[in-house]
Amino acid sequence: MTEPQPSISGIFTGQRSFFDKGGTRDLDARLKALARLESALQDLRQEMLDALASDLGKPEIEAYLSEHVFLLEEIRLTFRSLRGWIKPARAGHPVYFLPSRSQVIREPFGVALVIAPWNYPIQLALSPLIAAIAAGNTVILKPSEMAPASGRFLARIVDRCFPPEWVTVIPGGKETSEALLEQAFDFIFFTGSTTVGRAIAEKAAKRLTPCVLELGGKCPCVVDRGADLPQTARRILIGKLFNAGQTCFAPDFVAVHESVRDDMVKALEELLDSRPWEQEMARIVNRHHFDRLRGLIQGDVIGKGDDDPQRLHLAPRILPRAEWDDPAMEEEIFGPILPVVGFSSLDGLIERLRGHPTPLALYCFSRDEAFIRTLLERVPSGGACINDVGKQAMNLHLPFGGAGASGHGCYRGRHGVEAFSRPRSVTRRYFLPDPFELLPPRDRAMERLRKWLR
Repeated sequence: MTEPQPSISGIFTGQRSFFDKGGTRDLDARLKALARLESALQDLRQEMLDALASDLGKPEIEAYLSEHVFLLEEIRLTFRSLRGWIKPARAGHPVYFLPSRSQVIREPFGVALVIAPWNYPIQLALSPLIAAIAAGNTVILKPSEMAPASGRFLARIVDRCFPPEWVTVIPGGKETSEALLEQAFDFIFFTGSTTVGRAIAEKAAKRLTPCVLELGGKCPCVVDRGADLPQTARRILIGKLFNAGQTCFAPDFVAVHESVRDDMVKALEELLDSRPWEQEMARIVNRHHFDRLRGLIQGDVIGKGDDDPQRLHLAPRILPRAEWDDPAMEEEIFGPILPVVGFSSLDGLIERLRGHPTPLALYCFSRDEAFIRTLLERVPSGGACINDVGKQAMNLHLPFGGAGASGHGCYRGRHGVEAFSRPRSVTRRYFLPDPFELLPPRDRAMERLRKWLR
């Protein structure tokens, strides 16, 4: 007879007890846990790649670079840097505090909930997990039900590396997420849609639970008239069609100066036609999203290859004469469709871009420093990249996160450890004479204070 599985509340209670007893506090224990995870990722690499192929049809090179290698790099950076990242930081204090010592230490929140998405189902589950463990938390990890093979892989690797009172994977759908959110977590980390993010923020607000929300949005890609158009086309299409466009920081649309719009479209079309993009693309996650994307393809279309509804393969498309009010410009695309809209003035463009919710990323291709500076100053975004796509999001030394409708909070590398911990101020005084002690009568203390605080 198999033993009954513990309930969500039972798992939560076990993790709370483990944290309260200091089970996550020891730095060496955290480092050993990270080392176990690194070793398991190496041993189970092919199993990971097979799971990603099963869920999303990811080309091996995409899965290898964006999920396997990326995670190994983050673990190794965290492992070698963690001791310095969490070292107490000395702080100053007023002279009338003397003798004393002040510092800032980093405290883990406690029991953390990580809810992962389907588009990078392993990277976006384990990357926040790495940060949470390094910071000293316990974690309940909820993988996406839309990537079941990846969810099974996550359960296997977590079970190999952590006791359940430290990290547990709980699979399931919407009902499971709702049940998890009924628990009194100390911290919530969510990656997914803005709609679900709002719901989670409302749940967290009822308990004043801090959270990081990594959402998405329509990330604009602005092309100025002086840009290198062939190079720009290469970088845009590589970033757009990676994972079949199912990347939260992928360029959602291109806004190009009208004077070079035809040349930009020609460069994109030639590149699309000259490479076998359609043969090396992930599939769309499910039929609902496949049909939604096909509904956005209207007007003039430049395509490569044929759609295959049975395999959920959507051929890449460019919409060369898109308008700002087209259906493809009304929502985040999250697929291999690239509208190209025009602009004639920077002020007009900025007004258009500011009319959209704040995106996760802003891209600009230009040689004009004044143009770049003005765009950065007047168009908010979570991050930005100049003359390329996605590099700001792949650098573990930079914070990754949104702003406004694209989320709040950031993580990756040191920023992840800081996201899963809070600064705690500590002042220590000593049993020595206190030159500024305010015992009555205070005349003498007042004389000293006037002398020192001029």
